[in-house]
Amino acid sequence: MAKIPFKSFLYLMQKRLLTTSPRLYSSSLPSSSSTLSSPSYTTQFLVKSCGLPLDSAVSISQKFNLDEKKLQNHESVLEFLKSHGFSDTHIAKLVSKHPRILQAAVDRLKLKIEYLQENGFVGPVLHSVIASNPTILRRSLDKHIKPSLDFLKEFLDTNEKIVTAVKRGPWLLSFDLKGILKPNASLLMEEGVPRSKMSLLIALQPRAIMQNVDKMVYAIEMTRSFDIKPTDLAYVIAIAVILSMTKSMWQKKVELYKKLGLTEVEISKAIKRQPRVMVCSEEKIKSLMDFFTNTMKLKPSVIATYPNLLLYSFDARIQPRFNVLKILASKKLLPPHKKIAWLFTESEARFLTNYVTKYLDQVPDLMELYRGVKKTNL
Repeated sequence: MAKIPFKSFLYLMQKRLLTTSPRLYSSSLPSSSSTLSSPSYTTQFLVKSCGLPLDSAVSISQKFNLDEKKLQNHESVLEFLKSHGFSDTHIAKLVSKHPRILQAAVDRLKLKIEYLQENGFVGPVLHSVIASNPTILRRSLDKHIKPSLDFLKEFLDTNEKIVTAVKRGPWLLSFDLKGILKPNASLLMEEGVPRSKMSLLIALQPRAIMQNVDKMVYAIEMTRSFDIKPTDLAYVIAIAVILSMTKSMWQKKVELYKKLGLTEVEISKAIKRQPRVMVCSEEKIKSLMDFFTNTMKLKPSVIATYPNLLLYSFDARIQPRFNVLKILASKKLLPPHKKIAWLFTESEARFLTNYVTKYLDQVPDLMELYRGVKKTNL
């Protein structure tokens, strides 16, 4: 692709600015030709060298300026990033979020990137993590990046687990280590949360550990009120769920369950057994509760006993199993002592073995019914 001559580039940029941003040059401004200055070096560099859209470049240049005398350093930063596999898209995203990276010393960037690579952040993972949170490269290697990774290594025993956690929460490497991460971890450990459960929380729900300390205290108090043991997996799940919701969102969900027939005691029972019932969408809760109570004739208290029922997919699990169990019951093949709600919680393999393949001789089309190939009027 041929390069645009510099004068032509300036003309095109000036013309586009006049067309797309008329307020920059309103009629109230002096008519002197000096007012319509050429686009700044910063804008030019952001567009031509970094691939930013003109509008974004103009917006950034109004708050941040590059020194034209340091062109060589700016180009060296881009060359360094490209030499480490960063694509044009990555670079544009990175510079858009953190334009000051263009002023960074390449030798310092090199040390940070190499340290991350030594700890498992290589290839696309490195690129996506840095592009998602370029603040990482602003942090001191010795005072922040290394201590942050050391903190993660206390709970996550392999580079693979650390990478997984940082992919889910890129801010882990740039967050306030002493003011938030360590205090939150200490609070949970003091409550009796074992290191293995801490590892799961950090690896699977890293945002939880990055909340303000006062929010963590609130989440711990709430979880304690449900009488969940800190050694149980449900404890760290409850912590993550509570921290993901505002108080008003939580109360709104409680009121919804009450409206659908559950008592406060039953709601607490359900949360203790499966905290994720509080993050189900209102639409899903209403739909499944309607099916369970009106079609299956289950009492709301049964849902509190088996709260996982609210987490399952209706189309993939609830409806197919209901179809099978309904047919078996109509043919008196279902053991009368079996609790119907519990059967929905069995693993796929066990359900297929015990309630589908076992009865294929008596009900030849049962598998088709289960797979949804054949419809039935229920």
